[in-house]
Amino acid sequence: MSFVFRTSEFEMDHEAYMNFLLRHHDQLNLPYPFALKLSFIGSPLFLGKAMLVIDEESYEMVGAAGFGHGTGPGEYEDRHICQVEVAYIVEGLRRTSLFAQGLRALLEAIRADNPDVRQVQFWISASDERLNRLFAKFLALPGASRSIVNDLALIAVPFDELDAYANRLRRLASAG
Repeated sequence: MSFVFRTSEFEMDHEAYMNFLLRHHDQLNLPYPFALKLSFIGSPLFLGKAMLVIDEESYEMVGAAGFGHGTGPGEYEDRHICQVEVAYIVEGLRRTSLFAQGLRALLEAIRADNPDVRQVQFWISASDERLNRLFAKFLALPGASRSIVNDLALIAVPFDELDAYANRLRRLASAG
């Protein structure tokens, strides 16, 4: 199965991105009321980029990701920090090879949008064991950190380390 990873450039892409994530908002693991979820999934359209993941055969959307540059506490002037607001792949397609391709495409989109990014960060539920296992691989990278704020964990990873990890993961996935 082949996939296309495309950044959202046109109004129809923005609409597809929002419709897809709204259909799956309950599965996004965002521990917020709906209105706050909506602001998180929509913010990449204004503060960064949204990415569509499309099945090449059926041309159906099977995933989406979105990121923004800067943080609220830094008044969005700390553009060397990229915050991934949302990343979602439909459940039946989640596997290492697609994760590796998606991570590689996401990092390429981040760098293309802002070559000065030095850190990528993600917020996850501190109590979600599945997500914590997934992000434990990122935390093993040099310079990565995890901070707890209320019931959320902030995972911060140096961009270059995450980029090197994505390259290794992609090689492993394509070899297997």
